[in-house]
Amino acid sequence: MTNEDSNLVRMLCDAFAIQPVEHLIIPFGSGLINKTFLLKDQRDGNDWLLQQVNTAVFKRPELIAFNNYLASEHLRSHHPEYRFMRGRRTADGKELFTHPELGVWRVFPFFQNTVSYDQAVTPAQAFAAAQQFGRLTRKLDGVYVGAFQTIIPGFHDTAARFAVFQQSIEIATPERREQAKEVIDFFLVRKHIVDEFNAVMADPAVHTRITHNDTKLNNVLFDKDSGEAVCVVDLDTLMPGKAIFDLGDMIRTFISSAAEDDPDPAHTDIDADVFEQLVRGWTSEMAPLLSDSEKALLYWSGQLLMFEQGIRFLTDFLQNDVYYRTKHPLHNLHRAMNQMHLLRAYEERRGELTRRLA
Repeated sequence: MTNEDSNLVRMLCDAFAIQPVEHLIIPFGSGLINKTFLLKDQRDGNDWLLQQVNTAVFKRPELIAFNNYLASEHLRSHHPEYRFMRGRRTADGKELFTHPELGVWRVFPFFQNTVSYDQAVTPAQAFAAAQQFGRLTRKLDGVYVGAFQTIIPGFHDTAARFAVFQQSIEIATPERREQAKEVIDFFLVRKHIVDEFNAVMADPAVHTRITHNDTKLNNVLFDKDSGEAVCVVDLDTLMPGKAIFDLGDMIRTFISSAAEDDPDPAHTDIDADVFEQLVRGWTSEMAPLLSDSEKALLYWSGQLLMFEQGIRFLTDFLQNDVYYRTKHPLHNLHRAMNQMHLLRAYEERRGELTRRLA
C-alpha cells in the first residue's frame, strides 16, 4: 500500500473514531466500483471495512445510507436474530464521511473467521449463498417498499440499457466498433430478450420487492471452519427491484468457474449441479413469496442477466471505458466476450437445465 493510501486511511480512522495504530491496513476485495481497505485489529479483534463510495456511479450516496437504515430498522424490529451489516457512524453521528477532495466513505464491521469466494467452488456453497440472498429478500418482505429510494435509476432496465448500447455503436470509434463486431452482432440478434423483458415488467404478478441487486458469490461471507454461509454484504444497491434479477445475477456469476474477464470460450463451461443447487437454495427461502409468473422465469432470469451484463460491458467498451475499472484497453471487451460465450453455452443447455428444476 502506498504512503498516500496509508495517510488517507489514518485520517478516515480519525473521522470514524477508530484507533489506526491498533490496526493493520490492508487493501481488500476485488470489486470493480468501490475502493476498500480492511482495518485488522491487532488487540481486541474489532476489524473494520473502510470503503469509498464511487460517486461517479452512486451519485447520491446518502440514499445508500438511508436504505441501509430503513432495512436495519425493519430487521431489528421483526427479525432481530438476522445478521445484517449496518454501517458504523462517524464521530459526529453521521452515516457517511464526506470530504470535498477525498470523496465519500463509510465503515462496516468485518466478521472474523469469515471468507468470501469469487466463484462457486461447490454446489453446496452455491446453495448456501443463494439461500442467504433469498433470505434477505424474504426477511424484508412486509417492509414498505415505497419508502426505499432508488440508488441507481434504471439499474436493471434492460430495455433502456439496450437503447444506450445501440447508441454507443453509432458513436464508437471505428477501431473499437471493428474490434467488437462479433460481440455486437451476437447481442443485436438477441433483441427478443428485450421484448420478453418488457412483457415481464408489464406483468403485475412479477412483484417489486426490496432486493440486493448485486448477487455475486463474493458478496456472501462464509465461516472458515464450518463452511456455512454467514451473511450478505455489499448493500450499496439494496433497493426496490424484481426478485428474479437477483436470481439471474446469481446464475450468471455462479455457474462458470471462468473469471468474468476471461474471453476464452473453452473456459466458459457451465456447472449444471451448481445451477440446480443455487436455484434450490434461493427458492428454499423465496418459494412462499413467488407468484406463478415468477416461478416460470427461473431459467429465463439467467438468460436475461447474461444478456444485460454483456451489453453493459460492451457499451462501456464502445464508450471508451467510463464506468468499470479496466487494466488494459480490451478489458471491457473481454468481459463482454465472456458473457457472450456464457450466454451461448447457457442457451445450448436449456433443456438439461430446465429439467433439473422440474
